Amino acid sequence: MADADLRATPGLLFAVDQTAIHDGPGLRMTVYLKGCPLGCLWCHSPESIGFGPEVVWYSQRCVACGACVDACPEGLRSMDAVTSCDRTRCRLCGACVDVCRARALEVKGCLTTAGEVADEVVRLTPFFRRSGGGLTLTGGEPTAQPEFSHAILTLCRAASIHTVVETTGFCAWQILERLATVTDLFLYDLKHADPDAHLRFCGVPLAPIVENLARLTSSGADVIIRVPLIPGCNDAPEVIAALGRLALECGATKLSLLPFNPATGGKYSWLQRPNPLPSATKQSPS
Repeated sequence: MADADLRATPGLLFAVDQTAIHDGPGLRMTVYLKGCPLGCLWCHSPESIGFGPEVVWYSQRCVACGACVDACPEGLRSMDAVTSCDRTRCRLCGACVDVCRARALEVKGCLTTAGEVADEVVRLTPFFRRSGGGLTLTGGEPTAQPEFSHAILTLCRAASIHTVVETTGFCAWQILERLATVTDLFLYDLKHADPDAHLRFCGVPLAPIVENLARLTSSGADVIIRVPLIPGCNDAPEVIAALGRLALECGATKLSLLPFNPATGGKYSWLQRPNPLPSATKQSPS
Protein backbone atom coordinates (compact mmCIF):
# COMPACT_ATOMS: atom_id res chain seq x y z
CA MET A 1 0.00 0.00 0.00
CA ALA A 2 1.34 3.43 -0.94
CA ASP A 3 2.23 5.88 1.80
CA ALA A 4 -0.59 8.21 0.76
CA ASP A 5 -3.09 5.37 1.02
CA LEU A 6 -1.78 4.41 4.46
CA ARG A 7 -2.08 8.00 5.66
CA ALA A 8 -5.66 8.25 4.41
CA THR A 9 -6.84 5.10 6.21
CA PRO A 10 -9.77 6.16 8.43
CA GLY A 11 -10.50 5.07 11.97
CA LEU A 12 -12.39 5.95 15.13
CA LEU A 13 -10.71 7.07 18.38
CA PHE A 14 -12.17 8.00 21.73
CA ALA A 15 -9.09 9.34 23.55
CA VAL A 16 -5.37 10.08 23.27
CA ASP A 17 -2.87 10.30 26.13
CA GLN A 18 0.40 11.95 25.13
CA THR A 19 2.14 11.34 28.47
CA ALA A 20 1.35 7.72 29.33
CA ILE A 21 3.86 5.80 31.44
CA HIS A 22 2.10 2.48 32.13
CA ASP A 23 1.42 1.27 28.58
CA GLY A 24 4.85 -0.01 27.61
CA PRO A 25 8.44 1.19 28.09
CA GLY A 26 9.26 4.86 28.53
CA LEU A 27 7.02 7.83 27.89
CA ARG A 28 4.33 6.93 25.38
CA MET A 29 1.54 8.37 23.31
CA THR A 30 -1.33 5.99 23.96
CA VAL A 31 -4.07 6.01 21.34
CA TYR A 32 -7.45 4.58 22.38
CA LEU A 33 -9.41 3.03 19.51
CA LYS A 34 -13.17 2.75 19.85
CA GLY A 35 -14.99 -0.56 19.65
CA CYS A 36 -14.46 -3.89 21.40
CA PRO A 37 -15.99 -7.32 20.71
CA LEU A 38 -15.76 -8.29 24.39
CA GLY A 39 -18.28 -7.32 27.04
CA CYS A 40 -16.25 -7.70 30.21
CA LEU A 41 -18.32 -7.25 33.36
CA TRP A 42 -15.65 -5.00 34.85
CA CYS A 43 -14.69 -3.03 31.71
CA HIS A 44 -12.34 -0.22 32.74
CA SER A 45 -13.45 1.94 29.80
CA PRO A 46 -17.14 1.29 29.09
CA GLU A 47 -17.11 4.27 26.73
CA SER A 48 -14.75 2.26 24.51
CA ILE A 49 -17.04 -0.71 23.85
CA GLY A 50 -19.42 0.73 21.26
CA PHE A 51 -18.30 0.88 17.65
CA GLY A 52 -19.70 4.35 17.05
CA PRO A 53 -19.59 7.81 18.67
CA GLU A 54 -21.56 8.31 21.89
CA VAL A 55 -22.57 11.36 23.91
CA VAL A 56 -21.41 11.14 27.52
CA TRP A 57 -22.60 13.25 30.44
CA TYR A 58 -20.39 14.48 33.32
CA SER A 59 -22.80 14.91 36.22
CA GLN A 60 -20.33 16.85 38.38
CA ARG A 61 -20.16 19.60 35.76
CA CYS A 62 -23.85 19.84 34.88
CA VAL A 63 -25.67 22.96 36.15
CA ALA A 64 -29.08 21.88 34.76
CA CYS A 65 -29.37 25.05 32.70
CA GLY A 66 -31.56 23.35 30.10
CA ALA A 67 -29.59 24.56 27.08
CA CYS A 68 -29.25 21.00 25.78
CA VAL A 69 -33.02 20.52 26.09
CA ASP A 70 -33.70 23.53 23.89
CA ALA A 71 -30.96 22.63 21.38
CA CYS A 72 -31.93 19.01 20.65
CA PRO A 73 -33.68 18.97 17.25
CA GLU A 74 -35.27 15.62 18.03
CA GLY A 75 -36.67 16.66 21.42
CA LEU A 76 -34.93 13.76 23.13
CA ARG A 77 -34.22 15.65 26.38
CA SER A 78 -36.50 17.31 28.92
CA MET A 79 -36.01 19.34 32.07
CA ASP A 80 -37.67 16.53 34.04
CA ALA A 81 -34.79 14.23 33.05
CA VAL A 82 -32.13 16.50 31.63
CA THR A 83 -29.50 13.83 32.20
CA SER A 84 -31.24 11.22 30.07
CA CYS A 85 -31.40 10.82 26.33
CA ASP A 86 -32.97 8.21 24.07
CA ARG A 87 -29.73 6.90 22.58
CA THR A 88 -31.57 4.72 20.10
CA ARG A 89 -32.95 7.84 18.41
CA CYS A 90 -29.98 10.18 18.89
CA ARG A 91 -28.33 10.95 15.55
CA LEU A 92 -25.25 12.50 17.17
CA CYS A 93 -25.68 15.90 15.57
CA GLY A 94 -23.70 17.41 18.46
CA ALA A 95 -26.15 20.27 19.05
CA CYS A 96 -26.44 19.53 22.78
CA VAL A 97 -22.67 19.37 23.13
CA ASP A 98 -22.13 22.64 21.28
CA VAL A 99 -24.44 24.64 23.56
CA CYS A 100 -23.24 23.15 26.87
CA ARG A 101 -21.21 25.97 28.40
CA ALA A 102 -20.47 23.85 31.47
CA ARG A 103 -18.83 21.21 29.22
CA ALA A 104 -20.97 18.53 30.86
CA LEU A 105 -21.60 16.81 27.52
CA GLU A 106 -19.00 15.37 25.17
CA VAL A 107 -18.95 13.11 22.14
CA LYS A 108 -16.73 10.09 22.73
CA GLY A 109 -15.55 8.86 19.37
CA CYS A 110 -14.06 10.94 16.57
CA LEU A 111 -13.15 10.01 13.03
CA THR A 112 -9.56 10.62 12.02
CA THR A 113 -6.90 9.18 9.70
CA ALA A 114 -3.78 7.14 10.30
CA GLY A 115 -1.70 10.00 8.91
CA GLU A 116 -3.09 12.49 11.42
CA VAL A 117 -2.34 10.12 14.29
CA ALA A 118 1.17 9.31 13.01
CA ASP A 119 2.02 13.00 12.57
CA GLU A 120 1.18 13.65 16.22
CA VAL A 121 3.30 10.67 17.30
CA VAL A 122 6.26 11.83 15.21
CA ARG A 123 6.01 15.29 16.77
CA LEU A 124 6.80 13.68 20.15
CA THR A 125 9.84 11.77 18.88
CA PRO A 126 12.38 13.75 21.01
CA PHE A 127 10.57 12.67 24.19
CA PHE A 128 10.46 9.05 23.04
CA ARG A 129 14.17 8.98 22.28
CA ARG A 130 15.10 10.29 25.72
CA SER A 131 12.84 7.84 27.57
CA GLY A 132 12.83 4.80 25.29
CA GLY A 133 9.13 5.29 24.66
CA GLY A 134 6.89 5.38 21.61
CA LEU A 135 3.35 4.64 20.44
CA THR A 136 0.83 2.33 22.13
CA LEU A 137 -2.42 1.33 20.45
CA THR A 138 -5.12 0.19 22.84
CA GLY A 139 -8.86 0.48 23.12
CA GLY A 140 -11.36 -0.77 22.87
CA GLU A 141 -9.60 -3.34 20.74
CA PRO A 142 -7.03 -2.41 18.05
CA THR A 143 -7.64 -5.62 16.10
CA ALA A 144 -11.28 -4.58 15.67
CA GLN A 145 -10.01 -1.78 13.38
CA PRO A 146 -7.29 -3.81 11.62
CA GLU A 147 -6.60 -1.58 8.61
CA PHE A 148 -6.46 1.58 10.72
CA SER A 149 -4.19 -0.04 13.32
CA HIS A 150 -1.88 -1.51 10.69
CA ALA A 151 -1.58 1.82 8.90
CA ILE A 152 -0.68 3.74 12.08
CA LEU A 153 1.87 1.12 13.14
CA THR A 154 3.43 1.01 9.67
CA LEU A 155 3.83 4.79 9.51
CA CYS A 156 5.35 4.91 13.01
CA ARG A 157 7.70 2.03 12.26
CA ALA A 158 8.87 3.90 9.15
CA ALA A 159 9.73 6.82 11.47
CA SER A 160 11.74 4.47 13.77
CA ILE A 161 9.22 4.81 16.61
CA HIS A 162 8.77 1.93 19.05
CA THR A 163 5.32 0.37 18.72
CA VAL A 164 3.14 -1.44 21.26
CA VAL A 165 -0.28 -3.05 20.80
CA GLU A 166 -2.48 -3.88 23.76
CA THR A 167 -4.95 -6.54 22.73
CA THR A 168 -7.44 -9.07 24.04
CA GLY A 169 -6.32 -11.43 21.27
CA PHE A 170 -9.92 -12.06 20.27
CA CYS A 171 -9.72 -11.81 16.49
CA ALA A 172 -8.84 -13.82 13.41
CA TRP A 173 -5.23 -15.00 13.56
CA GLN A 174 -4.51 -13.38 10.19
CA ILE A 175 -5.18 -9.95 11.70
CA LEU A 176 -2.82 -10.47 14.62
CA GLU A 177 -0.19 -12.04 12.38
CA ARG A 178 -0.20 -8.99 10.11
CA LEU A 179 -0.01 -6.52 12.99
CA ALA A 180 2.94 -8.46 14.41
CA THR A 181 5.06 -7.43 11.42
CA VAL A 182 4.92 -3.78 12.55
CA THR A 183 4.66 -4.22 16.34
CA ASP A 184 7.63 -4.29 18.72
CA LEU A 185 5.73 -5.43 21.83
CA PHE A 186 2.33 -6.92 22.57
CA LEU A 187 0.56 -6.33 25.89
CA TYR A 188 -1.74 -9.35 25.79
CA ASP A 189 -4.74 -9.47 28.11
CA LEU A 190 -5.74 -12.70 29.83
CA LYS A 191 -8.85 -12.41 31.97
CA HIS A 192 -9.53 -15.95 33.17
CA ALA A 193 -8.17 -19.46 32.64
CA ASP A 194 -11.52 -21.22 32.96
CA PRO A 195 -13.49 -21.26 29.67
CA ASP A 196 -16.90 -21.15 31.36
CA ALA A 197 -15.92 -18.27 33.64
CA HIS A 198 -14.34 -16.40 30.74
CA LEU A 199 -17.52 -16.69 28.68
CA ARG A 200 -19.62 -15.60 31.66
CA PHE A 201 -17.48 -12.61 32.61
CA CYS A 202 -16.28 -11.47 29.17
CA GLY A 203 -19.00 -12.60 26.80
CA VAL A 204 -16.70 -14.40 24.36
CA PRO A 205 -15.00 -17.83 24.29
CA LEU A 206 -11.48 -18.24 25.65
CA ALA A 207 -10.21 -20.73 23.05
CA PRO A 208 -9.45 -18.27 20.19
CA ILE A 209 -7.55 -16.02 22.61
CA VAL A 210 -5.38 -18.90 23.82
CA GLU A 211 -4.78 -20.18 20.29
CA ASN A 212 -3.70 -16.74 19.09
CA LEU A 213 -1.40 -16.28 22.08
CA ALA A 214 0.37 -19.57 21.37
CA ARG A 215 0.77 -18.65 17.70
CA LEU A 216 2.03 -15.19 18.57
CA THR A 217 4.71 -16.39 20.97
CA SER A 218 5.82 -19.17 18.61
CA SER A 219 6.25 -16.56 15.86
CA GLY A 220 8.89 -14.86 17.99
CA ALA A 221 6.84 -11.82 18.99
CA ASP A 222 7.68 -10.06 22.24
CA VAL A 223 4.66 -10.56 24.52
CA ILE A 224 3.83 -9.47 28.06
CA ILE A 225 0.70 -11.01 29.58
CA ARG A 226 -1.42 -8.52 31.51
CA VAL A 227 -4.04 -9.73 33.99
CA PRO A 228 -6.54 -7.21 35.39
CA LEU A 229 -7.34 -8.47 38.89
CA ILE A 230 -11.05 -8.07 39.54
CA PRO A 231 -12.34 -8.66 43.09
CA GLY A 232 -14.53 -11.74 43.29
CA CYS A 233 -14.00 -12.59 39.62
CA ASN A 234 -10.39 -13.60 38.98
CA ASP A 235 -8.22 -12.46 41.88
CA ALA A 236 -8.27 -15.68 43.92
CA PRO A 237 -4.78 -17.24 44.29
CA GLU A 238 -5.82 -20.43 42.50
CA VAL A 239 -7.18 -18.44 39.52
CA ILE A 240 -3.98 -16.39 39.27
CA ALA A 241 -1.93 -19.60 39.42
CA ALA A 242 -4.03 -21.12 36.64
CA LEU A 243 -3.52 -18.02 34.50
CA GLY A 244 0.23 -18.29 35.05
CA ARG A 245 0.22 -21.93 33.96
CA LEU A 246 -1.87 -21.08 30.90
CA ALA A 247 0.54 -18.33 29.90
CA LEU A 248 3.51 -20.68 30.20
CA GLU A 249 1.74 -23.36 28.18
CA CYS A 250 1.30 -20.79 25.42
CA GLY A 251 4.99 -19.88 25.50
CA ALA A 252 4.67 -16.56 27.34
CA THR A 253 7.27 -15.95 30.05
CA LYS A 254 6.41 -12.41 31.20
CA LEU A 255 3.27 -11.63 33.18
CA SER A 256 2.03 -8.46 34.89
CA LEU A 257 -0.80 -8.29 37.43
CA LEU A 258 -2.89 -5.11 37.33
CA PRO A 259 -4.82 -4.10 40.49
CA PHE A 260 -8.48 -3.17 40.19
CA ASN A 261 -9.16 0.53 39.70
CA PRO A 262 -12.25 1.56 41.71
CA ALA A 263 -12.40 4.90 39.87
CA THR A 264 -13.83 3.00 36.90
CA GLY A 265 -17.32 3.22 38.40
CA GLY A 266 -17.52 6.91 37.60
CA LYS A 267 -17.31 6.18 33.89
CA TYR A 268 -20.55 4.23 33.99
CA SER A 269 -22.32 7.35 35.21
CA TRP A 270 -21.06 9.15 32.08
CA LEU A 271 -23.11 6.69 30.04
CA GLN A 272 -26.01 6.63 32.53
CA ARG A 273 -25.51 2.92 33.13
CA PRO A 274 -25.37 1.10 36.49
CA ASN A 275 -21.93 0.24 37.82
CA PRO A 276 -21.71 -3.57 37.55
CA LEU A 277 -19.29 -3.82 40.50
CA PRO A 278 -20.32 -1.00 42.89
CA SER A 279 -18.72 -2.51 45.99
CA ALA A 280 -15.42 -3.67 44.48
CA THR A 281 -12.28 -2.09 45.98
CA LYS A 282 -8.62 -2.03 45.03
CA GLN A 283 -6.58 -4.95 46.32
CA SER A 284 -4.01 -4.50 49.06
CA PRO A 285 -0.37 -4.57 47.86
CA SER A 286 0.19 -7.51 50.23
